[in-house]
Amino acid sequence: MQWNSAVTVPERPGKTSPWMPLRGAGKFEPPESVPSVSYPHAPVGITSLDNVRAAFWQAYRHLFPPHSLAAQTPNGSIVISWSILDEPHARYPYAAPVMLRFDGQLVDTMSKCDPRERIRIAQNHEPTLREGLRGYDPFARFPNARVVVIG
Repeated sequence: MQWNSAVTVPERPGKTSPWMPLRGAGKFEPPESVPSVSYPHAPVGITSLDNVRAAFWQAYRHLFPPHSLAAQTPNGSIVISWSILDEPHARYPYAAPVMLRFDGQLVDTMSKCDPRERIRIAQNHEPTLREGLRGYDPFARFPNARVVVIG
């Protein structure tokens, strides 16, 4: 019985056999261009809150679950959602989002105020948000964003 190896000695020096693997068998080396660790990226255009939107979020945070998250969109709106994965009636992993849109004049006024004045102005608009959330169902079978215009 003769032993045949998958790797043979090349017939001409300096040439490799077509059967010779380029890497060792069973050895995996990721390409250099691929990072060794990857993290989920935020959706394009979603950023943290600026000072004016942060004042609104601080004033309205108590209306949402403690683990809810708020992000600012490129047009200046705030999108709020939270995980509902542990809820027995949940069909989706996240609640139907709530979007807060702001009147341009209100944003301009708040950008010129000091932080305490911003909070006071935002708190004065809380009844508008409460009215806008009336009938909102985070577990809706067909989730639609609830859009509330403040200002």
